[in-house]
Amino acid sequence: MNRDVADFHDGAADPTGDRRFVTALARGFEILRAFRPGGGALGNQELSAATGIPKATVSRLTHTLEGLGYLRHLKAEGKYEPTEAILALGYSVISNLVVRQVAHDPMMELALQHDVSVGLASRDRLSLIFVDVCKSRLLSTLHLDVGSRVPMATTAVGRAFLAGVTEDERAFFFERFEERLEAEEWADLKPRLEDAIAQVNARGYCYVEDEWHRGMRAVATPLVAADGSAVMSMMCGAPAFRVEREKLEQELGPRLAHLCEGLAPSLR
Repeated sequence: MNRDVADFHDGAADPTGDRRFVTALARGFEILRAFRPGGGALGNQELSAATGIPKATVSRLTHTLEGLGYLRHLKAEGKYEPTEAILALGYSVISNLVVRQVAHDPMMELALQHDVSVGLASRDRLSLIFVDVCKSRLLSTLHLDVGSRVPMATTAVGRAFLAGVTEDERAFFFERFEERLEAEEWADLKPRLEDAIAQVNARGYCYVEDEWHRGMRAVATPLVAADGSAVMSMMCGAPAFRVEREKLEQELGPRLAHLCEGLAPSLR
């Protein structure tokens, strides 16, 4: 079973003891979440393996989702792929996200002026999902777009998010990471997470290099609502051959932190 998918204990809702929780509905969404950008079509057996849902149940769910227009059945392959109808589910969120509307122009200005990618992201379980990405046309090697998901633990944007949440929330995420990693892996990762959080506390942003993708450098800062009710994060990055660490840390990081400070009233 893919532990990044269909695990209710990875920060998604926990149905244990909740009589109002509709498991069938949750499983339907797990099927849709199993499809990844560039991953291609999936058959019922593959969906069952990815979600941990029994194949017989998966067959009923894919049949239902096809009937609703959210999946397309490729009969020649015996597999399914998402349809364009799914876009409608996310478009209403994107179009009504005030902070995205306010942030887009300054993000684009920063991206074009310095030939970097600038992304605004929100939490998606143990990942961050980008709700806006602005980038220079020169950055063909950094494949980020709206809807791209990146790991929380090994990216600058993810670590900035961790720095922005409360201590209790951070402890929850740390517990999830520890559950999923071998003891040696967690012992190696935890100090790096703590260092990134310390960087944010000291200067407003953190720097990460060579962790999510080798040769990539990025700075990121948390974006926290004025009342603390919501947390997002913003990153600025590029391949190492396009941007110097000194520039990221001394110029772009402070600009990013200043930008997010100004955007805080727009986040709710």
